[in-house]
Amino acid sequence: MPLRRLTAREYLINLAMTAACWPIYSRREWADRAALDAFALRRTRDIATHAARTVPVYAEHYRDAGVDPSSIRTWDDVRRLPLMDKATIVDGYPARSIARGTDLARCLLSTSSGSSGQMMTVPHVADRFWPYLLSGQRMLRWAAGGRYPVWWRQAYVYTSEYPLLRVPGIYPMRFIATSAQPDAILVELEALRPHLLHTYPSVLRDLIALDPDRMRRLGLKGTSVGSELSTQEERDRWEAVLRCRVRDEYSSEELGRIASQCPDGRYHLHEDVVHVETIDADGRPTDGVGEIVGTEFHNRTMPFVRYRQGDLARISDEPCTCGRHTRLLVDLAGRSNDGFVLADGRRLAPGFLLDVSYRALIAAGDGAVTAYRFVQIDPGHAVLEFVPGTTGHPGTGETMASSLRGELARTGLAVRVEPVASIARPAGGKRATVFREF
Repeated sequence: MPLRRLTAREYLINLAMTAACWPIYSRREWADRAALDAFALRRTRDIATHAARTVPVYAEHYRDAGVDPSSIRTWDDVRRLPLMDKATIVDGYPARSIARGTDLARCLLSTSSGSSGQMMTVPHVADRFWPYLLSGQRMLRWAAGGRYPVWWRQAYVYTSEYPLLRVPGIYPMRFIATSAQPDAILVELEALRPHLLHTYPSVLRDLIALDPDRMRRLGLKGTSVGSELSTQEERDRWEAVLRCRVRDEYSSEELGRIASQCPDGRYHLHEDVVHVETIDADGRPTDGVGEIVGTEFHNRTMPFVRYRQGDLARISDEPCTCGRHTRLLVDLAGRSNDGFVLADGRRLAPGFLLDVSYRALIAAGDGAVTAYRFVQIDPGHAVLEFVPGTTGHPGTGETMASSLRGELARTGLAVRVEPVASIARPAGGKRATVFREF
């Protein structure tokens, strides 16, 4: 569901708050570990207490568990709060899942993509959109190596337009719909000559496959991709074509901006936006790869406290060469229900499958494929569909099949490769590159 535009009043409030909080956000980006932890603990206690007092579904959960969020003093106290899942919030919407007294007419309503199998409407009070503007600016600045002057033009190639009004000369942004064909998108980009590009990985794949030279001649200063999986190997190759940084971001409608790649390429958690934990299959904290659980600090209309995001990753305290002290998100593997499931119960992570697919495309040669998707039909069979490019030939499919079979030989998965005329982008804008049909 597209976000409505902000009214003039809402825009002015957000503009004033963005300007006032900019210095605070900038300093917090470089805060030490102790300061970050103290801030996150205070905000977790605050939003959990607010949820317990104003949102029926949280009030019931906390009462049944015998916990009082206002008494939180340590992270061990936080971990005693019961986990919240998507089904509970969706089933309670709107009467039991949003704060009492909320006027939805004053809210921006966005809808999650449903990649977990359930769609979710997430309301935000429209004049409290400024935290998301600040975290988005940080993400784009990192993609450009740390710079984002106010006059730089941004191309936003996405499903729906951002809700902001435009102030001439201040962070100019052009929306280009993903429903357009790649050649039409590229024509618009050439007319705009943006400094920054923000889009889905599948859109960038299509644009580079269409004409890498024209994409290079755009002279981009930075590119940000998100909302779909891409691999570092892919992004490195895109950087070589575009001659600028290509950085990934990890976010959701529920938790906002969760992590972004810094100028040095590491995924830093936005710890002044959301507190992230990882849990094992039994719901216990884990230092290894586990399910992401997040507490978002700013949405007091529909709070998300210890919310099960469903994705798998590991959190690391190791230092980053960029000098920031926020924790790192590593081994991001996608949703726990994504990827392929083999007949013996083994799972192949979507990130691994993307790597395997991408190496098959490299084996086929530049320009041989303009779009693809890897689909598991049943536990024993999968098909790689591809749209032939200008340099493709009758042996392209078999070249890719040979690469796939070599890498997946130990899985027992039978793989075939099929050329198709096109791969449609669904109405929601995102295109799943790796998915299963059962």
